[in-house]
Amino acid sequence: MKQKILFVCDKNECTSFGRLTMNLVKAVAGEYEPHVLWLKTPKFFGARTSCEAAGEHSIYTSHEVWAKSLYSGFVSFRSPLKNLVKTLQPQVVFFIRPELGFLVPVVKGMAQTVMFVHDTFAETLYPNSLKFRLLNLFYIRPTVEADFFVYNSNWTREQAALHFGVKMSSKPGCVIGCPIDRDLFNKPEVKPSASEKKAFARKYGIRNFDGMCLNVSLDEPRKNIETYFEMASLRPDIAFVRIGKFSDRLRGIVNEKKLYNVYHFSNFNADVLRDFYRHADLMVYPSLLEGFGLPPIEAIACGIPAVGAATSAVKENLEGVCPLVDPPTDAEAYARVLDRVLAGENVIDEKKAAALLGHCSMNSFSKRVLEFLNSISSRF
Repeated sequence: MKQKILFVCDKNECTSFGRLTMNLVKAVAGEYEPHVLWLKTPKFFGARTSCEAAGEHSIYTSHEVWAKSLYSGFVSFRSPLKNLVKTLQPQVVFFIRPELGFLVPVVKGMAQTVMFVHDTFAETLYPNSLKFRLLNLFYIRPTVEADFFVYNSNWTREQAALHFGVKMSSKPGCVIGCPIDRDLFNKPEVKPSASEKKAFARKYGIRNFDGMCLNVSLDEPRKNIETYFEMASLRPDIAFVRIGKFSDRLRGIVNEKKLYNVYHFSNFNADVLRDFYRHADLMVYPSLLEGFGLPPIEAIACGIPAVGAATSAVKENLEGVCPLVDPPTDAEAYARVLDRVLAGENVIDEKKAAALLGHCSMNSFSKRVLEFLNSISSRF
């Protein structure tokens, strides 16, 4: 009989955490019996509906519990989780992010608890925010009570050790990374021609430019979007596309600088994002802080070059693979990489890129996850 593992996630399958949960399910399904408890709220799961029945070919069993928000779930999620663990008796309860740390003590001693740590941004970047102070105090702090920890990068592991201290760093753990979906993010059979790239851009109202740069990011200060906009001001004959929420703050910058070559798109499904990757000339990722940094790796998988900031996990993953800029706010340095690309230079080290994509493959990710679980199985 296979051992059971229960993953706990509070984001839907279209979010990065939801997709990661499903990747973890796929990683363990051959050797474990996976279950997922979806902590559902209207914000991330829409109207209140019951879980769809798992098909006969489903590789996991789905469970759900509803709350009006994660805040009300601070109380109401506890009992259903405890009851589910009593019923299932899983060997491992695997929490998808530290914001669910408040639930670790609920099942402590009933199963081995694993926490996936992605970064320490919520814990360290907003010291004056009441929201984040309360989040840290009540939701994240109990994270250190988990039995084991996994991390998306060595950089994250080092930062987590600095922030959480020996309560986390002294416990068993390992870096398992993050996978990319190579069934989705891959090169087209035939590389788009210049005319095909322009035709694609016209579909989205992007006309009369000599090329297209792409950025995929949240609107957060650490994403360094201002440098991307400065790069746009330096190369007005190039379209600069950003996929992410177009906030009032960003709108103000674009209007003030009169950046008529900047285009924003907020709500793309994954296959359209893939098509933007494939038809762009360069992925620009100037982020100051990243726990992993998937977008430039997805772009490289789709066959276009990337340039990133020589910082945090971006440097850990991309050093030697593609150009990195230091200091990361040097817009002219990014623009010079763009010039090289448009002149026909291959700025990617293909051998190192292939190694990176292999490391981020689902097979490689599965191997690391299973090796970790097997390493702690003697403690079950």
